[in-house]
Amino acid sequence: MSTLPSAVVSHETEFELIASVTDGTDVVVSADWDDGNITLASCVNARINIVTFSYTYEMEGTFTVSVIASNCNSSIAAENQTISVYRLIIYGNSSMLTPPGTGTWGLAAAAGQPPLENIVCVWNMGTNYGDTAYNITVINSLMPHQITFTYGEADAGTQTIHVNCSNALISQNLTMYVTVVWDNVTLGELTCNSSTLWNHSITCKLTVVRFGTGACFEWDMGDGKPPVYYQDGYCAGYVPAASPTYVQVLVSACRCNN
Repeated sequence: MSTLPSAVVSHETEFELIASVTDGTDVVVSADWDDGNITLASCVNARINIVTFSYTYEMEGTFTVSVIASNCNSSIAAENQTISVYRLIIYGNSSMLTPPGTGTWGLAAAAGQPPLENIVCVWNMGTNYGDTAYNITVINSLMPHQITFTYGEADAGTQTIHVNCSNALISQNLTMYVTVVWDNVTLGELTCNSSTLWNHSITCKLTVVRFGTGACFEWDMGDGKPPVYYQDGYCAGYVPAASPTYVQVLVSACRCNN
């Protein structure tokens, strides 16, 4: 039996296991991958027959792979081999509002796998940026690898994050997309009732040409009372609750009818 790689990446690495059958009649060769799956191959009247298994693990962990050749008369087991299966998972902000534009992204080890040691991860945060390499001593289920990054106005749109992590055993590429939003509110026409009775409500309509992903409004009704603040979602930056300043709507004092 050929020698298996010592480590592979789940869902990604397809590797081969080759078994050689030198003699036998109606021989069946089985490969047990130790993850609940068994692959069978038949060698009818084998004198010299090469059997090749291709396999990709769909889970992480350490597995003992065994191969048995058998027919009605006997069975022969090859020496078992152990293989470690790894997978890193990328996570972080899928959308960013800039400013401030600062987010956190990281790599986590899938549950059940051995620690991944002495690994180099190279991050690229988008089209406007170069590569940045990080030397990491260990990544496991309790110790993820995290970075912080800040996007600016020039990054508005969809940015693709690329990460390559590799050491002497494995290499894995990861990708995720981040929507970067830089959007100021654009206001159109403001109309209000031209007159109303005192102590009766007044209706004002404000046309919003572009609203983006959130804004703060300050309504001053022109009667000397404190402004009324309205916030939708989140503002395009830090605005104290007592004095939002991003969008101001001023309504002149209305003529009242007795």
